[in-house]
Amino acid sequence: MIVLSIESFFGETFGGENWAYAWLPLCLLAIMSAITIYTILLMVGRAFSIRELEAFAKSEILQSAATAFMAIFLVVIINGAMVLTSQFIAGDVTCSGESIHIPYALEGENETGQMAMDEAFDAIRCRLQQRATEIAEIQGAIMGGNSVEFNRLNIALSSFGITFFKGDWVGDWYEEVETKRITSNLATTLLVALNAQSAILQYIKGNMIHVFIPLGILLRSFFFTRNVGALFISMGLGMYFIFPIFFILLDPGFTPAPPVPDFEDPGENQMYCYPTMSNVVSMIQNYEAQGGNALQNLQMQQLSNDLSQSYVSLIMHPLIALFLTMTFIRYLMTVLGGDTHELTRMLTKVV
Repeated sequence: MIVLSIESFFGETFGGENWAYAWLPLCLLAIMSAITIYTILLMVGRAFSIRELEAFAKSEILQSAATAFMAIFLVVIINGAMVLTSQFIAGDVTCSGESIHIPYALEGENETGQMAMDEAFDAIRCRLQQRATEIAEIQGAIMGGNSVEFNRLNIALSSFGITFFKGDWVGDWYEEVETKRITSNLATTLLVALNAQSAILQYIKGNMIHVFIPLGILLRSFFFTRNVGALFISMGLGMYFIFPIFFILLDPGFTPAPPVPDFEDPGENQMYCYPTMSNVVSMIQNYEAQGGNALQNLQMQQLSNDLSQSYVSLIMHPLIALFLTMTFIRYLMTVLGGDTHELTRMLTKVV
């Protein structure tokens, strides 16, 4: 059973067929093998009048049958979820001057649905990298050519061993340098967070469907790992479908977009009810369209405010999307026969 389940991990293509047609027969064969083993245990229990073994074998046969039905319906659910998700996020996403097309899948177009999910993850990662590039440019504008300001703080004048002047005693100098330093540190934190989010999205795209769900079905077939198996199946479905949808929909500026429109006056920009990275991107693009070096035209105070707003946006949006996804995972675990007590305790500690 373990060998067959591991083989199903690599069932994305099998003899040129779709991954579902290779994954489903292998999982069912593994489950039928488990039912055969438990049937033998049931026969032994009845032959020797071992009531505990007989009851255990009956229970595991029913659990294996439930796992078999689960495997069948999971294939239907996954294919249907891909089609349904593509219908929510279909369109063109403009990123770094290019347009990423997310196709619209009709009922039964499973391959188109898979393509739409791949393009959706690629579009999200592209937007994250675009944000990282813009923040890096802002950081470079803040720190570029500031050696004079930083060196002024190191000035120290003394006479007969008595210091009578130091650069950091000048309040305006100290405030200017510290503002630039703190803003640069904030930009560095944002860059680390953006690259971490990009790596996590790549991991979700490559492992949730082809590793977590087959491994979850395998673990759920055993008595001692049933809770873990239900968790893996729930995570595979939740993180692959629910998390990216919430991640996109919670940011008003992160939606399938038409080609970049003509320049509009900065005062006419749509301001959302809470700050997002889209405000920073739109402002930078508008200043660039006016000509000259946009990053030099932006004032230090404006840069600091934009980075502060971006910090809240980049931290809160993924957390909200994650908590909503974990709520879905918790209830799905209950449906799959798992115990959500430990998961609830973990989320309580995180919150």
